[in-house]
Parts: sequence; structure tokens; C-alpha cells
Amino acid sequence: MAQVTAWDAQLQELLLQIADVFPRADLRRRATACVRGLLGPVSRKNGWQLAEYAGWRRPDGQQHLLDRARWDVDELSERVCRYTLEGLADRAGGVLVIDETGFAKKGETSVGVARQLSGSLGGVFPCQIGVFAAWATSRGAALVDREIYLPRTWADDRERRVTAQVPETVGFATKPRLAEKMIDRIRPLLPEGTWLAADEVYGRDGGFRSFAERRHLPYVVNVSSAQTVLPRPGWRRIDKLAAAADESEWQLIEAGPSRTGSRWWQWWIRPVIDPEEPIGAAAPGQPWSSRWMIARRRPEHPDKRDYYLTWGPAGTPPQHLAQVAGARWRVEDAIKLAKHECGLADYEVRHWHGWYRHITLSMLAAAFLAVQAAHASDDSHTPVPPRQTAANEDETAPGTKKGNVRTPLVPRDSAPTPRPRSASSSPSSTHQPHRATAELRTACTGHTGDGSTRPSPTNTTADAATSNSP
Repeated sequence: MAQVTAWDAQLQELLLQIADVFPRADLRRRATACVRGLLGPVSRKNGWQLAEYAGWRRPDGQQHLLDRARWDVDELSERVCRYTLEGLADRAGGVLVIDETGFAKKGETSVGVARQLSGSLGGVFPCQIGVFAAWATSRGAALVDREIYLPRTWADDRERRVTAQVPETVGFATKPRLAEKMIDRIRPLLPEGTWLAADEVYGRDGGFRSFAERRHLPYVVNVSSAQTVLPRPGWRRIDKLAAAADESEWQLIEAGPSRTGSRWWQWWIRPVIDPEEPIGAAAPGQPWSSRWMIARRRPEHPDKRDYYLTWGPAGTPPQHLAQVAGARWRVEDAIKLAKHECGLADYEVRHWHGWYRHITLSMLAAAFLAVQAAHASDDSHTPVPPRQTAANEDETAPGTKKGNVRTPLVPRDSAPTPRPRSASSSPSSTHQPHRATAELRTACTGHTGDGSTRPSPTNTTADAATSNSP
């Protein structure tokens, strides 16, 4: 209970830190209720259910907060970024990861809704696409900025823009351009030594790579197998160069979790010889930068490879390049946490500013969970007193070694063992929520009204149980 009380105090402190973003007392109360509802056991975190969880009869207050109220959502986004960077800080450094996700939505008037390809939804569906930046360290990952992608059909349709209240200054922009906009906002806050990681949507865009180099931001980005490198004596495809490599040139390096759970890959890392002036010059006092081309494969599937281009300080060890590439998957953890635990996709807003307001409040709630889980994980790794060692010796997991050092930029293989639950309260899924997340949800419930309006904790969606899995 002392830990639960401490978590609630930490949440209250965070809400006090952002209170001045909301100029009126009623807005501060509504924002507080919204964040506590996003952290609470609400089945679908839309306006009606958040209002019911707060003990209100109608969702008018929540709708006003997201629609007509006057408050600076960009200022709140910057506060979320600062809080996340400080809360997940690690001496090993961090990676800024860019990715997008889809939100399944229907209708003609909701901003940005169109039939679009979404990897997270698994095909072409009517949806909105959000481009996100996440901060990832060995202690956790959380979203730190966001932009909504406005398809050209929307950008060129004046009537739909007016209906959805899209600002006049907003035009069509590709996803790499939206990512650049976020990076420019975040870059002054980033600690020294931060690397950038992104998937093929951004890596294949030469303008995006040039943008990072001009800002002296080292990167590891995915590219397609048809990516050309080595301008002399002629353009060569990266997959052809990797296929011609000798088997002895492949290194086995641990580089973070993958979709299939393994942390070990074989890497082929070779410098790219560029006789011309680099696109971006090295920062004053830093060594001249270098380029590499990278191929990655599993030992059991040598013909299936992923490819990367990278740019960074000369002398960067292959292990660090591999760790940055592996850290790109951490954005999936951040998006899952925000969607499954904090209602990132549960909004029912139609307007431009309503989308940004809900998404930013959800990011704030998810950042709080990530930071508190990181602190709880730090506490769980404190040395066990000698008098307890013998009692706990039999509880050590098979194969666990004492005194392991945490690998930089790489999350742990598994979450802590969840608390045992009674048979009557156990969900149908065999997976359990992360212990810190589950207890935090209990700690941050806030005012829930009378018994007739309080949602049952069992309404929580089953897929929320896997939100912290890689």
C-alpha cells in the first residue's frame, strides 16, 4: 500500500506540473479526471465512459475539454516530452524512434479518414494515420510527439478542411516531412549522443536522411533490398552486395528483441566509401562522420535479410549500430502501451484540434505508466540482503545468472512475474498485465462516483494484457 500511495502521489505531482497549461480551474479538474480515467480500468476510454468513471452524468465536460476549451496542446506535448526524457534517462543513451500507426475510423467528416494502407491494421482500411516519435532506452519507451497524416484528398478539399477545422496553414505533407517537423521540435531537448531510428518509409527517403545529417543527428534507418549504394564505380544494390559477402564477414550480435522474441541476429556491417563531400558536416569538436550499410539475418534463415543505411561518428562499434537498429522495435511497445492501457485509439472526436488533444492526453498517461514502471524495475534490481538469499535461492528462474549487467538500449526478455489472482477474477487470456501497470491502474483511479456508475474492472479489454510484450 505504501508503494500504491507513492504512485498516486507521483501522479498528483505530474498533474500539478501541467496545471498551468489549463488557464481555468474547471479545465484543470476536467483534465485531471480525463488523465485518471485514461489510467483507470475503463473498457473503452471515450467521452461517455470517462465521464461515467469520473462520476458525471453526461460527457459534456470531457467534450468541451477536447473541443471548445482554450488551452495550449503544443505546450502540453512539450511537457510530456520533457517528462519522458527525464523519467527514462539512462547513462547508456537513448534512441529517438519514428513510426506511424493506424486508427480504424469511418465517416466522411472525421479529419484525415480515408482508405489507407496501415501496417498496424494489416491492410488497406478506412482509417486515420498518426506519425509518432518515441523515446527508447534500456529502462523503457514512451511516445513523445505526434502528427496526423492528412491525405492529399483531404488537403485539396476545401469544404472538408473547413468542416474538420483544419488550419489554413496546414497543407499536404508526406510522412517523412511530418517526422522532420517533430524532430525539429524535439531536438533541442534531446541529450547528447542520441541516435535516430526509423523504418523503410523514412529510410528510403533521401531527403529525410539528408535532414538528419544536416542536424548532426546520427541514424540507423531501414531501406529496401533495392537500395543503391557505392556511387563508384557504379550504383550497386545493397542486397546484391550482402549476398556476395563471405560467411566469415557475418557477426553474431545481441541487439534487442524482435517480433519472434530472439535477441540474437547475424549482422553484415560494411563502411560505404563516399568520395564526395558528406551531405552533413560533423559537429564542431566531433570526429568526421562515416556511413555504413548493414544487412541483418537470422542464423536459421540466411536468405531472409533486412537492410539498413547508417550515418554517425567515425569509429562507432558494430555492437552500437546493431543496438540502435534493434531499438527501432521499441516504438511498438510505446504504441501498444498507449493504445491498450491509455485509450490512444478510443477517441470519438472529428476535428483537427480534438484529435491532437486526446492523443496528447493519452501520451501523458502512457508516459506516466512507462516512467513509474521503469522506477519499479529499478527498485526490483536492488541487492537482496544476505539473510534472504537462501530463502529465495530456489525461486531463481532456470538459467538465470547473478550479477548480469543490463544491455544498453535493449529491454529485458520478460516482464516481472504477475501477482497471483483468484480463479474468479482471472481473465480468460493466459497472459497477465505487467505487474507495475496493473497496480498503477489501481492506484490512479481517482473519483469513480457512486456504485451504480462505477465500471467493473473486468471490463478491461483482454488484449490489454499483452501491452508490454515486445
